[in-house]
Amino acid sequence: MPKRLTDVEVEQYRRDGFLSPVRLFSEAEASDLRRQFEHTEQAMGGALKGISRTKIYLRQPFAYGLATHPAILDVVEDLIGPDIMLYQSAAWVKNAGEDSYVSWHQDNTYFGHEPCEVLSVWLALTPSRPESGSVRFLPGSHRLGMLPVHYEPTPDNLLSSGQVAEFDAGAFTPFTCSLSPGEASIHHAWLVHGSPANKGTGRRIGVTFVYHPPHLRQAGAVRTSAMVVRGEDSYRHFDHERPPVAADDPETIVRHERAAALYRAKAQELGNRNIGRLDK
Repeated sequence: MPKRLTDVEVEQYRRDGFLSPVRLFSEAEASDLRRQFEHTEQAMGGALKGISRTKIYLRQPFAYGLATHPAILDVVEDLIGPDIMLYQSAAWVKNAGEDSYVSWHQDNTYFGHEPCEVLSVWLALTPSRPESGSVRFLPGSHRLGMLPVHYEPTPDNLLSSGQVAEFDAGAFTPFTCSLSPGEASIHHAWLVHGSPANKGTGRRIGVTFVYHPPHLRQAGAVRTSAMVVRGEDSYRHFDHERPPVAADDPETIVRHERAAALYRAKAQELGNRNIGRLDK
């Protein structure tokens, strides 16, 4: 029996490749999470860039606490099972008046997980509406598997790679998410998705957490790391990560930098030649 989702929702995820919206936290809780996130931005000198934006749960205790919260993990368990590993997290911020966008892409292109039993939880810390550049999904596109890509590494594209998945646009009707603070969308790592610029009046802030079961392997030779956040890992296909002690703890910083470097090396091995493009 599912812990948080209904049988209908589980079937919808299998069919469409996503669920939206899913209420995970109250708006009051989301407001506090936003405060913690923006405090982290200030402490890191402004907008999160470079490795500060990669695997943030390994550096920031508040992000680790969020990534391992039962409200999230119960939903993830309903979709991928009781043994769960956390592979990546990132912040997706679009300020009002900026032209930042995310091109149509598939997450697993540079994860390389095989088979692709991988999902992302996209949690809204502010309202994420069509006018503020909310995420758009192509329902059912996850069933296509890996698609060919070309590259548009424009200054405003929030994907370092500039990846653009190639698909028959006439075969899909995009679904545009509309999320209130504390709500999330959940999507499969082969689902084609993207988002336009923020034409609203406030910040659009979202954080993503990427989960997978431990039996998966990765394409390529680079061995990366992930964190066991529920259940156990009896396969050891990934190096195990440890939670952060404090954002300024020297050993925490070293572990985060090592894991982020492995993540980047894997993405580069699988074709992301622009992995450091947005570091500055």
